[in-house]
Amino acid sequence: MGDRTILHSDMNSFYASVEMLHHPEFAGMPLAVGGDPEARHGIVLTANYIAKQKGVKTGMALWQAKQICPEIIFVPPRMDLYLRFSQMARHR
Repeated sequence: MGDRTILHSDMNSFYASVEMLHHPEFAGMPLAVGGDPEARHGIVLTANYIAKQKGVKTGMALWQAKQICPEIIFVPPRMDLYLRFSQMARHR
């Protein structure tokens, strides 16, 4: 039987991290990936660590996140981009 290594990687705030890479202008700012805050619907899919430190949590309604962190920036999810980065992380 050959040697085999299984690696489990928990990529915390993954979507937010990918968005921060593509939006360097948001460096140092609280950011969350989610629905449409203007239409007042949707939830936080993920948030960066700055937003999390202010109390923003995954699954929170966007309006609630805005209440506890008024300066938060919301960006819509881009699943194709996250899938591409996820595949890069998994392949050698």
